[in-house]
Amino acid sequence: MDAATEAPATVADEGAEAVDETHRRTKQARLSSETSARVADELRGALPALAEHFDLPLGSAQPPQFLVYREGDFFRAHHDDSDDPDAPDYVRERAISTVVFLNGEMPGDPDGYSGGSLTFFGLMDDGVGEESVGLPLAGEPGLLIAFPPHVIHSVSPVTSGERYTVVTWFTKE
Repeated sequence: MDAATEAPATVADEGAEAVDETHRRTKQARLSSETSARVADELRGALPALAEHFDLPLGSAQPPQFLVYREGDFFRAHHDDSDDPDAPDYVRERAISTVVFLNGEMPGDPDGYSGGSLTFFGLMDDGVGEESVGLPLAGEPGLLIAFPPHVIHSVSPVTSGERYTVVTWFTKE
């Protein structure tokens, strides 16, 4: 991912993709089609276990995104789906969100990063969005996290190093 070309990551905004660095500041690495296909195949391998765990008939995985968070990069609290009829189809079709950490939150480790916690909100029925208690998760290399796309989550600002993740969304069958 270090050698890949990069573009600012986007957010879905009124039915279109837009760069909004007040809401999300990170880069999406553009890997070769061969690497992307290989990673997509690996992620699809998790489909049966995810379908069983969430008791959902899952269909396919959307194309993976390769994300690089550098110092100061973040993603404000958001959810990954929408029931808005004007939202893009790919957003409305999401049934399970996944994040795979390629490196970990390991201060002082040259391959790690500080900050950049994936934080989940509203898991304790204590409010909505950032007003609720946030439960942060420290990334570890190879860790795959899966959750329903309606769960509010954020990425806190990276304070040092670079955070590398692969994200994708599985759709209902």
